Amino acid sequence: QNFQNHSRIMELKIEGVIKRIIKPQEFGTGFRKCEMHIETTGDKYPQIMPLEFLKDMVDEAISLEPGQTIKANCNVNGREWRATKDFEGNPLPEPGPWKAFLSLSVWKYEIVESSIKEQVQAKAASNTSEGAKDLPF
Repeated sequence: QNFQNHSRIMELKIEGVIKRIIKPQEFGTGFRKCEMHIETTGDKYPQIMPLEFLKDMVDEAISLEPGQTIKANCNVNGREWRATKDFEGNPLPEPGPWKAFLSLSVWKYEIVESSIKEQVQAKAASNTSEGAKDLPF
């Protein structure tokens, strides 16, 4: 039998509010990446998701700010890893267990402008919470 390797890129569209932007990393090869954490919105149980901005997209990532809402198109990438050395760099007697990881690599995004109604609600919520701090109990 002749087996062909059909590789398919899986894509995910995700929307959320930027919680933090991690300091970009640059490697000896010149490769750069920047991770951003977003909180998904509209769900009963919001999730924190890490997004990766790679290569030239790093400059765009660091121009964004926490609190902005982002819609991102991401490639879903998977890889596996197995420890062969301990934390001090010494070889292990036998390799550790296999681990599998996913990453969400952004290839396109847009910033979603909030509506006037949402801006007013956010301002009212921040005013209410600030006023509550003044209470003696």
